[in-house]
Amino acid sequence: MLKIGMDILIESLYETLVLFPYLYLTYLALEFLEHKTSDRTLAYIRKSGHYGPIAGALLGLIPQCGFSVAAANLYATGIITLGTLMAIFLSTSDEMLPILISGGAGTALITQILCIKVVYAVTSGILLDTFLPQKFIRHKREPEIEEFCQRENCKCAHRDNLWRSAYKHTEKISIFIFIFSLIINAAFVFGGRETIHELLTGMPLLSKFIAAGVGLIPSCYPSVLLTQLYLDDAITLGTMLAGTLSNAGLGYLVLYRVNRNKQESKRILALLYGLGVGFGILSELLF
Repeated sequence: MLKIGMDILIESLYETLVLFPYLYLTYLALEFLEHKTSDRTLAYIRKSGHYGPIAGALLGLIPQCGFSVAAANLYATGIITLGTLMAIFLSTSDEMLPILISGGAGTALITQILCIKVVYAVTSGILLDTFLPQKFIRHKREPEIEEFCQRENCKCAHRDNLWRSAYKHTEKISIFIFIFSLIINAAFVFGGRETIHELLTGMPLLSKFIAAGVGLIPSCYPSVLLTQLYLDDAITLGTMLAGTLSNAGLGYLVLYRVNRNKQESKRILALLYGLGVGFGILSELLF
């Protein structure tokens, strides 16, 4: 039992430490934008958001969930649009790519899966930014970096020490991530993994809905489990995609922590789940 506890602790520490550089660089960039950048430059960043879903989908393919965590902070402060956020969330698969490679999936299959995810992510991001009603998700008109700092109570009055202010932000969020990772990892170790395995393989008609729900769990375990089940021919490609599309690692957890509008965050979660299920079913029909 002691060994299991140590393994859970080490895994949680690893997940937190891996994200630390992403968090720190993100907050450092936000501090720089707040204190050193002109209003004209901020306006330019906002206008360039039209290309955000494309760049976001490509960045999300990089293993680990660092970019989804960074995107959550950027969205909460109004720097990126919902479409860009969703493109990053959808393309993020945490440990999917390393598992596919180590499992001998083959270059052709891996390329196909990554291309499918990019197409879904880019299409969703562009359509959301273009057509989603404002009453569902209210896009931020101006960056709210200063308000974010005040809400987080990070003691950012030291305008000449952006490094310290960024560290304060990173420290608070890292502690939050570590505590939550401990809880989730313990749940998976003590029976959660076997339960999910039984649900996915025992209820094929509902597998897309179940997999997308599993993907919402803020941890690296869902992407590992779903990808391994696919490689073992226990689930279909559509089922794996439903779960890995909705799996944004710890991105949503950070979004819910830093985004002021909690109802908006819940709608984003529902939207992410719905897109995961929808694209999973579509993939089953097409591939």
